[in-house]
Amino acid sequence: MTSKLNVQSPVIAPAAQVKGRRNRVLSTTQLALRLYGRLSPVKAGRLVHRMAFRPSRLPAPGRYEHLFDTADSYTQLQHGTRTIPVYTWGQGPTILGVHGWSGAGIQFGAWVAPLVAAGYRVVLYDAPAHGRAQGESTDLFEMADVLRSVAASVGGVHGVMAHSMGALAAARAIQDGLDAEYLALLAPPSGLRGVMHSLGRQLALSPEVLAVHLQLMEERFGASVWQQFDLQALARSLTQRGLIVIDHDDASIAPEESERVAAQWQNAGLLRTSGLGHHRILWSPLVIDRVLTDLGAPSERQRGQDESSSKKVSPSV
Repeated sequence: MTSKLNVQSPVIAPAAQVKGRRNRVLSTTQLALRLYGRLSPVKAGRLVHRMAFRPSRLPAPGRYEHLFDTADSYTQLQHGTRTIPVYTWGQGPTILGVHGWSGAGIQFGAWVAPLVAAGYRVVLYDAPAHGRAQGESTDLFEMADVLRSVAASVGGVHGVMAHSMGALAAARAIQDGLDAEYLALLAPPSGLRGVMHSLGRQLALSPEVLAVHLQLMEERFGASVWQQFDLQALARSLTQRGLIVIDHDDASIAPEESERVAAQWQNAGLLRTSGLGHHRILWSPLVIDRVLTDLGAPSERQRGQDESSSKKVSPSV
């Protein structure tokens, strides 16, 4: 369910190696789907549909692995039959990180120390079928539900940081009742329909094969699935203070898509960067500093509320 579905490479690999491996995998996938689509567009579309719910489980960025051992608490949240790992650092109003498709919570590792030093508690987790969470498949509805469950398990959140497809899950969760005062969207797509068409272009799918996949999406979730994850429309209803970060050189989510979301969100600031691409935006000091400036220092009232809510948190395991 992303324009980089199952062809992304680990962040920790050298750039040349990443590019070469990604191109080889993509070329092989394109060829296989093109041949299969000629034989049977319906069967090829069904295969794409199955692929669309199985994220790649990439290695954690090596530079942040030590944070697993330094977390102030580690809990396991049960969501249906899945176990979701939840990590927290620091004390204060809670800032929750929401990773994208084929990502993991620890991708926000660069944010932990600065936010903790500023007086915030950082909560990171892995969605089903991502990172260290259980499962082999998931979807945006489940990711949004898990986000709300994690927020409730830590006593509520003050702010949310969401990357890429995680922005769709975050906006859906807010629409469905998640309470947050601040929201930062890093490289957000304009909506699920656009992501699916981008996936079709990336995999060189024929219109017939892509149409089968889109029809199966509607049969599975209802015809309103596109409206429920239309971030341009959801942005118009956002009342939170916030920020949208767009990198000019993002090859995964077209900057124009994020621009369209920004145009609809009345209370959002806009930070444009260049040279960071889709992933380096996650650990850019420029982006982190801007969010810290937006958040400011926690007030005494916020600290008091956090102490009260922290008593509701499940014990570490």
